[in-house]
Amino acid sequence: MKLIEFKIRGFKELVKGILVDSGTQWSLIRLNVVDYVLDGFQFTNNKYVVSEHEQTECSMLHRILFIKNKAESIPYLKDSNILDENSLLYSYLKSNKVLVAVCLHREDILYVGKIKDVRPKSFVFDTYDTELQKSGIMNIEFTKVRYIQMHTDYLDSLSLLLNQEDQSSITRPARQ
Repeated sequence: MKLIEFKIRGFKELVKGILVDSGTQWSLIRLNVVDYVLDGFQFTNNKYVVSEHEQTECSMLHRILFIKNKAESIPYLKDSNILDENSLLYSYLKSNKVLVAVCLHREDILYVGKIKDVRPKSFVFDTYDTELQKSGIMNIEFTKVRYIQMHTDYLDSLSLLLNQEDQSSITRPARQ
């Protein structure tokens, strides 16, 4: 297990976490947001990483996160080749219908939604606002994405609500 922190070009905050795997275009980490908390996964576009440092193995943080990381598996990630090619990563996210947060050029803005289509150099992103209302379709170039998060507590909470609303609409009788 490699506990790392790195800096994304143009962002002030360092990203910390456990390096799960790394490919030519993307690195996947388990996010260590604060203290001993592991919260979700982040695919980081390697082209925007300006520095990376490994934290020492003998630290208390390392020992605790090592134990916690073993207890939780990566959701349905079976093919690490998705980290080598943009279209494979976006196709993976689309096929799993996972709710993701996409970060572009500003670290204080995340776009939440699901990938609806993958094109040769971009993807179509169906977005939600903070009230979980559909807020529109975006066409985003692969090269503009700094990182993509999935299965954070925030995103999983929104997914629960979306799933509940989907189930309610299925079981509601039609109005006459």
